Amino acid sequence: MLTEQFVAAISGSTKPNTGVTKDQGIFIHEFQPLAAQRHVFKKSATAQNGIAMTSTHIFAAQTEKAIIHVYSREKGNQEAIVPFPERIHSIALAAQDTVLLLGAESGRVLAWEICSGRLVSTSTSHLQPVTSIVVDPSSNFFLSGSADAMIHVWALPSILSFSSDTSRSPVHTLSTHRGPISSIACGHSSSTANIAVSISGDKTAIVWDYHNGQALRTYLLPETPTAVTLDPADRACFIAYTDGSLQTVDFYDDIQKTTSTDVLRDAPSSHRPIQPSPKTRFGADSQKLGGALTLSLSWDGTTLLSGHSSGKIAAWDIAKGNYLSTLANLPGPVSSLQFLRPTGFSSATEPTFKIQTIVKPKQDAGLTGSSSGLVPSNYNPNMQFTGRVNTIAVSATDRRSTKTSSFAEALTHPSFPTNMLEESLAELETWVASSKVSSAPTVNITAPSQSDDVEPSGASNDVSQDEVKELKKQLASLQRIQKVTFSQLSELREEKEYFVDKEKKRAERGKAKKKAGPANGDNDVEMSDGDDSVEP
Repeated sequence: MLTEQFVAAISGSTKPNTGVTKDQGIFIHEFQPLAAQRHVFKKSATAQNGIAMTSTHIFAAQTEKAIIHVYSREKGNQEAIVPFPERIHSIALAAQDTVLLLGAESGRVLAWEICSGRLVSTSTSHLQPVTSIVVDPSSNFFLSGSADAMIHVWALPSILSFSSDTSRSPVHTLSTHRGPISSIACGHSSSTANIAVSISGDKTAIVWDYHNGQALRTYLLPETPTAVTLDPADRACFIAYTDGSLQTVDFYDDIQKTTSTDVLRDAPSSHRPIQPSPKTRFGADSQKLGGALTLSLSWDGTTLLSGHSSGKIAAWDIAKGNYLSTLANLPGPVSSLQFLRPTGFSSATEPTFKIQTIVKPKQDAGLTGSSSGLVPSNYNPNMQFTGRVNTIAVSATDRRSTKTSSFAEALTHPSFPTNMLEESLAELETWVASSKVSSAPTVNITAPSQSDDVEPSGASNDVSQDEVKELKKQLASLQRIQKVTFSQLSELREEKEYFVDKEKKRAERGKAKKKAGPANGDNDVEMSDGDDSVEP
């Protein structure tokens, strides 16, 4: 069954008389099939744009503090409190949820590899705190917005490079806004045609081609915007305002119906601001929701959730622009709201690795590589492989087996397989026994005394039993080697038969072509199929 959940975080408890337990700050709610609260995490006051989630962990940047709270979703408790040298204003995950990007108060962006503890910093390109970070679907680029009205585009591979010569400066700087950046939303495409939308305190929303650093469209908004999100097809965006109302901005409106030109990428009209129609704005004044602080769109793009300063989370019908219901009433302003990836798809693929425990950032890790970009020797990522290891075919007759190999089983096992431990211990015992025999001290031969003439029978039996055990172990080792050797010989025999058969077929086709040569004429072109491409 398809299940969809969302996570909500508050910036602090302001309603002590509610039925919510004290210190609860992060809430996981089920959206469908049954709307209900599922999990709660305590001791958190999350900043706006300050929450990020993986399949195993929750990261929350704390308001007015220089720490990140890390929660384990599997255990349902707080796993770690991670301090930083400066306050963190915004966070986002990248690179298959292995890198946490942190917008710092000094205007730089920190990249923390949660599986290794490596911490890398960009140049201080912003003049004020970084209030918003968003990563594109390919994780090749990310955008950072600041209160200095600037948006920088960064190349993540350059930031994470081990080479000391790699530049950690912005690729592009988008400087059209004249007010502090409130929020940024990135499109869903992994191509170079992807877009991003930013909103600012100057009451404007700008659509960007961030790969080229160009502004595609500028919208003049009626109120100060606080949050923005894009629809799944990147054809429209939804904007929240300080008065609690919402608005739909359609990039392809009625003008697009009369022309074949892509109006969003029409260069002559990119410098002409557009004011959205008042009809596309909607709200619910009777619900006393308060100012809207954050937005999140459902997976199918039909329902929009908004978090408000009153602590309420409202659901909206996108098609009709109507208020549906209030899903929750939290004890403080909803600073962050995020839909999680739906679960329950029959064709869903499992991730190939899993990060069980996060590694705290190491301020002086010394993980800066040389100018050649080689990985340093003290770089130790910590993760568990969960899927089957992909291996290439090594033989022309090799066919991929669906059975898990012993190597893949050992690689994905929580500790070590039992059969591998038994074989290793047996082999280790043979090595120890052989080393004892080789290092046995020499015996001085002296004249036998009467007491040495007769050897106890019990001692001789023990020696013989030890020799039998050692011989059995050596035999088992030889049998394993023999089994592997026979397997290799069998593969080589099959490969030889395969190529001999190919050579016979090619010789037969050559004879047939020679016989048919006079009938086809001298100017015929000799054709061959793909089977002749493999030479013995």
